[in-house]
Amino acid sequence: MSEHSVHRTRWPRLTTDELYGIVRLRNRVFALEQRVTDEDFDGRDRAVDTEHWWFGTDTEAVGYLRLIRPATDERHPADSVPPAWVVGRVATHPEHRGVGIASRLVDAVLGEHGHEPVVLHAQEYVAALYERHGFVRFDEPYVEAGIRHVGMYRAASA
Repeated sequence: MSEHSVHRTRWPRLTTDELYGIVRLRNRVFALEQRVTDEDFDGRDRAVDTEHWWFGTDTEAVGYLRLIRPATDERHPADSVPPAWVVGRVATHPEHRGVGIASRLVDAVLGEHGHEPVVLHAQEYVAALYERHGFVRFDEPYVEAGIRHVGMYRAASA
């Protein structure tokens, strides 16, 4: 078995094995575990500039997030620069939680894009993870897909 590491690619470069690993993880976490009935694959996955980040092997993802460009009406703090990126679909396989996989993915993303402002809509119970990476809450909790979320923003670093 290959060693686990952080991977990044865009839609046209995803292999079928990589895509299968990502789909399996997202389905396991969002559909089976969290019982989210909203559509997971919303078309943004295939956008030319969407980045798919995962921790695992070439055929298995045990952690995942996607990085998309913001919609024109993307929420962010009123006194801030609009975000360049939106982190979303963050998922860690239940058997691999608590060992820093999501944190490694966020570190990797910020290593590449930390010079740009980033927003995310965190499930409220994991907001502290993102606060440790410099994100701050900017709005009141709200329910999305049946789960409490909170908007979070990280300004560009110098």
